[in-house]
Amino acid sequence: MAAKNYKMKEAFVLVGVIAAGKSYIGRLIENCFDIPFFKYEDIFIEAQKDHPDDFLKLAEPLAEKAIFEFLDKRGRICFEDTMNRPYSLAILKKLQQISDVRIIYVDTPIDLARQRLRQRPKSTHVRWTKEELDKIYADIRRVELDYDIIVDNSSSSDEEIRRNLQELMSERVWCSDCVEISFRGQKLKFDSWSGVNLTPYDMEYQPWRASFRKENLGYLRHYDLRPGDVVIDAGGYEGTFSIYAAKAVGETGRVIVFEPDTENCMKLEANIRLNGLTNVIVVNKALWSEGKTLKFNNKHTAGASFFFNASPHAVEMSAVSIDNELERLGISKVDFIKMDIEGSEIRAIEGAKKVLMNNAVNLAVASYHIISGEETSTGVEAVLRKFGYEAMTEFPQHKTTYGFKKC
Repeated sequence: MAAKNYKMKEAFVLVGVIAAGKSYIGRLIENCFDIPFFKYEDIFIEAQKDHPDDFLKLAEPLAEKAIFEFLDKRGRICFEDTMNRPYSLAILKKLQQISDVRIIYVDTPIDLARQRLRQRPKSTHVRWTKEELDKIYADIRRVELDYDIIVDNSSSSDEEIRRNLQELMSERVWCSDCVEISFRGQKLKFDSWSGVNLTPYDMEYQPWRASFRKENLGYLRHYDLRPGDVVIDAGGYEGTFSIYAAKAVGETGRVIVFEPDTENCMKLEANIRLNGLTNVIVVNKALWSEGKTLKFNNKHTAGASFFFNASPHAVEMSAVSIDNELERLGISKVDFIKMDIEGSEIRAIEGAKKVLMNNAVNLAVASYHIISGEETSTGVEAVLRKFGYEAMTEFPQHKTTYGFKKC
């Protein structure tokens, strides 16, 4: 019997100023990608007719109920919201708990939005006074969300907008024996995920893909992998970055994955085989500034570490430096390093001095880990600058320090 496929619920939220053209983009999404656009503003319009002074208070719970009923019935929803009111943010938080939410910012200059506002029919939209509009526009400018994509709706053609949205709309199918994800034009498969056995309920309702996308987009915030690149994935876990990297760099490129946890490494190698990859080298070793034996918390999760090792799973393990291991493998060229190694990042970068000095490497280093009471971002930046690199720390999915060679 063929494996049954499960689709998790999906919500596409269009955010932007009033009259940015969110409804227009919503209808474009519906027509191009078959994702139903729900114009729940009609609920507010009706409430305003009967209760002009307190229509927001009356309409908000009705709108929330309608959104979740629509999603439950259809499985997918696209709707617009300025996200400047507490109830909107509460809806977003609830959606993220039960569905794969993607937030699309519709970017339109405020002057153009105001011009469109004057031209559109008043009967099909909520009516605002000038004072109310001024306050709404001021509130919207203070909204800070983690947008999945920004769509220019000031001068872009429908075809340009469609192409911009194409990747975001890619289908993901959960099967009983693997997870299939589309990311940046590549089809990726995983036969395990985050160290748990997924039930059909998990596969439908847990927002796994959202987490996968946001984390990897964070690593690739300042560098796009190219065919022929040599990539180091330090802290490969089960391949959540290295599988994509191997497909992105192609047969002429190479990915070297460092993953010290034995069980994680087995799952990583299974996922490499599942994707038919031949350009990945798996190194079942930990990273440090030099060859050394250290206590390692071999707990078979994404948090395996040399630190916090007061655990029955702590074992002695030999650590290596990136420089020495690449020399052993006969590799001298490196283009990109992604690193998430649970607090060892400063030492590991110190052990990559040769490769960093001899190459113009781009780096994305997870630096939110707390060691001796401090986040590692400061130390990572200091080491990179010592080796002649520019360094900056930003907050995509989690705090990440980016490095690139000075010109």
